[in-house]
Amino acid sequence: MSTVTFRVTDEEKAFIQSMADLNGLSLSELARTKLLEILEDQIDMALYEKAMKAHEVKDESISHQDMLKELDL
Repeated sequence: MSTVTFRVTDEEKAFIQSMADLNGLSLSELARTKLLEILEDQIDMALYEKAMKAHEVKDESISHQDMLKELDL
């Protein structure tokens, strides 16, 4: 396992430690999980934006009524 170090002020460390305590996590576990969550959310948003741009270029959506007709419902 690797170690990553970053600098924070004393106030920031106290805040992060209090949030870790509040969540029942170690400072390391809180930092790791929150950082990974944020980065995964960023990837999700980038993929969403790419998909929406592709949809705008080639919109193949149909109305609910047309879908019912197509499915013979």
